[in-house]
Amino acid sequence: MKSTRQTLTSSLRRIALGAATISLAQLMLFGGSAQAVTVDKMLFLSTDVSGSIDTAEYDTQRLGWSTAFLSPTIQSYIAASPNGIAVAVGQWDTSARTPLAIDWTHLTNAASVGTFAAQLATMARQGNGNTCVSCGINAAVASIQNAISTGLFDSATKIIDISSDGIDNVTNVATVQAARNNAASNGININALAIEGSVGSTVVTDYYNANVITPKPGAFVETVTGFTEFEEAATIKLRREVTNAPGPLPVFGALAAFGWAGRLRKRISLSNLNLPATA
Repeated sequence: MKSTRQTLTSSLRRIALGAATISLAQLMLFGGSAQAVTVDKMLFLSTDVSGSIDTAEYDTQRLGWSTAFLSPTIQSYIAASPNGIAVAVGQWDTSARTPLAIDWTHLTNAASVGTFAAQLATMARQGNGNTCVSCGINAAVASIQNAISTGLFDSATKIIDISSDGIDNVTNVATVQAARNNAASNGININALAIEGSVGSTVVTDYYNANVITPKPGAFVETVTGFTEFEEAATIKLRREVTNAPGPLPVFGALAAFGWAGRLRKRISLSNLNLPATA
């Protein structure tokens, strides 16, 4: 009888130990103890794919961002950054599109930046509807918060980089401002790349300054006319964001800073896609 009791007790102990081990593994895997990777910056590229942006203009956006990440300045900063940066890309039109166009990615060196740039260059378009700026902001905030809460990435510097050629025609100004304020209250800065329809126009720029970007001096709007100089503007904007470069470099002087190489690269890239050059 004693032997039977000892055997039963031993079996129960093994079962209890096994259950505890499984519970601990589940806790580590699914909750509580997850440790986010600390990065120097979290950057969410929020891209307008509404109907006002035609196929050639969409291609200019994705190729422009791809080339911006391949800038030697950007690559050098990321390589020298102690913890790298985390980047994701989302698209929006009438609503925020899911899944993310490019999920959260850790950039730490030239190889990882090159892989991300290649993803940008071939990124599929997810929408073609109206323009819901607030949808793009809210989705970006949610994605950043989710990355933090699930233990993926975390950073003291969190940025939403929104690019668009229009104002919100799905919701109203109050809704856009509420989305902006929610981002700010969660420690997230919003910068914008405003694409104006004609030389001298400031309609989109003024709208983004008033309603979209978070309070200055921490945030800014970069402006381009049409999609003519998108690549240069994206490079300038990204340089300011990842290197904390002081003060704006006027986009209309970008060609002087970058020479004609950027425009030539753009023509080559678009010609490879059998699309007309935008400049």
